[in-house]
Amino acid sequence: MDFSYKEKSLIASLGVTLLIFGWYFYGVFSTLSLEPDPPSIVTIVLLIIWVVVLESCIQGVLASRKQGELEGELEDERDKYIEKVSHKYSYHFLTACLWFLMVQSLLDTRFDASLMLTTSHGLFHSLLLCFVLSEIIRFGTQLYHYRRGF
Repeated sequence: MDFSYKEKSLIASLGVTLLIFGWYFYGVFSTLSLEPDPPSIVTIVLLIIWVVVLESCIQGVLASRKQGELEGELEDERDKYIEKVSHKYSYHFLTACLWFLMVQSLLDTRFDASLMLTTSHGLFHSLLLCFVLSEIIRFGTQLYHYRRGF
């Protein structure tokens, strides 16, 4: 399969996101408890630094390889439409997740149940998971539409 520069870039971003945040969430959610450990600010900053460094390295390699290929891949209406559609799906997923977490916190206080999702640290990890999944949906939707076309 021959991928365009944008598709390669999306695959790289998707891979880095899945690798870094998958490793982080596996560590967090593999030891579920009612009082999960609070996330340290250092851990979150290191996560972001890892994502930025890996993304920069991979995008740099892709850009250097692109130099030999066709110059001037311009963004057209199709690219803008694909971005718009992917942002729409990502937004709807994130909104549904936020509504779910809000209802979950209301039901927790109403029924006096103790769930990991409603503790402050559990809520932080759940929100972070929702944001990361939203990004994964955005990357995946763009990749799908570039491959499938309209």
